[in-house]
Amino acid sequence: MIKNYLAVVILSSSVALFAQNQDIDPFAINNGEIPTKSEYSGSLFKFNYNYPKEYKKPENTPWSKVLNNKPLTKENAYDYIMALKKYVEPSMKTFILDQNTWNNSSQEGWYSMLWAGEDVSLTGWEGRESIYGTYTGQIQPASVYKDYGLTVPVRNYAAIYYDETAAYTLYKVFRNCNKSKNECIPLIQNNEAQFEEGAIIIKAASASATPEEWPLLEGAAKWQVYRKPFDLNGTINDKPTVVTDTRVTIFDIIVKDSIASPQTGWVFATLVYDKNAKGENAWEKMVPLGAMWGNDPKVNSAKNPKKELKETYINPNAPEYAKVTLGYGLRLSGPFDIAVKYNVKVDDTTVESLRSSSCLSCHGTSSFKLNDYNMITFFYPVKSIHNNIWDMYTPGNIQWNEWFQNRWGNIPQSQKKGVIALDYSTFLEQVLMNYAAKYSQDNKLNNAKFFEEWKKYKKESRKH
Repeated sequence: MIKNYLAVVILSSSVALFAQNQDIDPFAINNGEIPTKSEYSGSLFKFNYNYPKEYKKPENTPWSKVLNNKPLTKENAYDYIMALKKYVEPSMKTFILDQNTWNNSSQEGWYSMLWAGEDVSLTGWEGRESIYGTYTGQIQPASVYKDYGLTVPVRNYAAIYYDETAAYTLYKVFRNCNKSKNECIPLIQNNEAQFEEGAIIIKAASASATPEEWPLLEGAAKWQVYRKPFDLNGTINDKPTVVTDTRVTIFDIIVKDSIASPQTGWVFATLVYDKNAKGENAWEKMVPLGAMWGNDPKVNSAKNPKKELKETYINPNAPEYAKVTLGYGLRLSGPFDIAVKYNVKVDDTTVESLRSSSCLSCHGTSSFKLNDYNMITFFYPVKSIHNNIWDMYTPGNIQWNEWFQNRWGNIPQSQKKGVIALDYSTFLEQVLMNYAAKYSQDNKLNNAKFFEEWKKYKKESRKH
């Protein structure tokens, strides 16, 4: 009964509209686009979903020693970030610096997400590329970094990995999956999606610009990815897929730590590349931009812009380019997260730029409603989007502030009945939609219209 619940509820809300035909493989390694040997002669991405079947709580972690059994503060946040970086360094240094060695290694202790390999037309998901397992990210015009030397539009390509503790949650969600039968029905209705204490998720993002096009990337680690070209409107689908050189710019470390963060359970830490930092290689030149462990709901940054945040730390010595895209009230947001929106409407007035998001406010919207294909809560405090114009809630008002509250990961932002919170995992929200698309198509529900709002918001969130 439990195993089939998600499928049954999806079926109950279907309406026939028009035919859709796509075979989606939940176990797909990549999106099926493989470079020829003449295009790329190195190793390809490996897909590890042999998730741990039991939870082993990490003990005496280096970052917990920084805390002294007390919540994180701005005074010790830098040391906390550096302890996390040192902890993941043995494997992640190779991952960042040496693409071929990483692809050929066992990658022991790091896992990837099911339902994320193939592209999915209904949800707009472009799948995982075959060289380094990255996903297409946000697109920014050169004007965002006009004072920092960028001369072309830039897109990021992100790779996401889960450590053993985090991957145990993926086991809970996908424990009924059977590759031999090509069956993979996710389980989320009994808190399976809640991550365990000590879980670590990393997300590294590389920029499409070359050092010649963006000089601050000089010396950054180079990744090759296999993707189609893009413009400011998104991927150019009628162009051929090509091997593209990218430079690693961001490294996020996300940790479930209820001592450091008793109000949300999570700490989001971001490192950025600084070509002027001390160090012998690009990994050593990844420096803390900052950390965030709460949304500072008591600080109304719109009404009191000078009031100090207590739950975000920004490294004063971080490179200046990385601070351009900080979020609402200068809450943490990385260079590719698009916390700043341009030419939006606020109270019927066009605002040239508006800091509208943050790491936790975005991820805190992650949720899924078993009988609804729409995005339950959009990433940003937006009333509506018409003709690509965003009509925002008034910064600092009651509606706006709903995005900047502190909630535990099992409490959804939405008040709709039946909404399930996904513990700050926007990635899990996406793959659940991919599953819904697969089920809809396999059962010929022909309900593409129900996915349109999701696709619209996802597309809009990837650009300025």
